[in-house]
Amino acid sequence: MSGRLDNFTDAAFAFAVTLLIIGGGSSIGDSDALLTALGDLPAFAFGFAIITMFWIAHVRWRAMRGEGDALGVVLTLLLVFLILIYVQPLRAMAAATSQWFTGQGGGFSGDVATLFTIYGTGFVAMSATTAALFADALRGDLTPLQRAYARGDRVIWSILAATGLVSIAVSFTRFGSMAAMVYATLPLTIGVFSARHDWDGKRGQ
Repeated sequence: MSGRLDNFTDAAFAFAVTLLIIGGGSSIGDSDALLTALGDLPAFAFGFAIITMFWIAHVRWRAMRGEGDALGVVLTLLLVFLILIYVQPLRAMAAATSQWFTGQGGGFSGDVATLFTIYGTGFVAMSATTAALFADALRGDLTPLQRAYARGDRVIWSILAATGLVSIAVSFTRFGSMAAMVYATLPLTIGVFSARHDWDGKRGQ
């Protein structure tokens, strides 16, 4: 069962990456269109990294949880459902971010605050689901090292979800265009937690 579910999950993530690349549906008919498409490469790289981050987390969860049970199946299917929806606001957010930093690519012509509200909602839902997967892993028969990593991953994904919630809250204020900057705090918050967490699982022994 877990093998077929993982194959389905891998295929869904691969499809999401495909949508990320070709979702715009625009043809390249002249040099200007080609340059615009090449300018979108940073946006694709950003979106690809985000999708890969969630996929790797699921692989890590499976390595810890093994066969799992019905709850793991439900959470995995929820993650698949969310990534297939999330890829569209991810494309828009990646394009906006890429144009902001590089001035290249197609960019995003809509309201940035609304974009970050929609993007943040998807990010929070996926991060919370991933945190729930690692909470589910803690229900299994884990070694002390695996348990320490499962706890650490659960907290890290909870930090990601909480950061997304703060970004959504900022997007509703008059500083809505600064919602993206909230995510810039992640290296600090995750770095501090990672430095303090018992990754060896020895402190509780």
